Amino acid sequence: MMAFTPLEQAAIAAILDESGERRVVVEQQLTRSSVLSRKNTGGGFFAELKVDSSASRLNEGTIPFGENIYFGIYGLQYGLGMILHLKGGYVNLLEGYSVGGEDTSAIDFARIRFALIAEPGPLPTSGS
Repeated sequence: MMAFTPLEQAAIAAILDESGERRVVVEQQLTRSSVLSRKNTGGGFFAELKVDSSASRLNEGTIPFGENIYFGIYGLQYGLGMILHLKGGYVNLLEGYSVGGEDTSAIDFARIRFALIAEPGPLPTSGS
């Protein structure tokens, strides 16, 4: 199993900030999770997550997190949106999707420059 990349860590931190009252359970699950696999889909990426079975379960089941989480990404005009998916009350997938439908197949998401942004757009000049 793999550790989270800097982009994944930043996305998770931003998603936790908007999780409201469910933050405690989601944060507990994420601290007891690791990445099983990653895939650059050409339209973003998927990071499949494995949560320790001792973590508390959310009652919501499959309601995703990350409605307004965007990152400026070096080489993308509109950046990525981020969504944390759940299955059966547990986080199971972090999705980064190309907001403008741009091709991401050449991007190495583990090493890319990025910055959290308020709305879809390019990487600010002071990005990570």
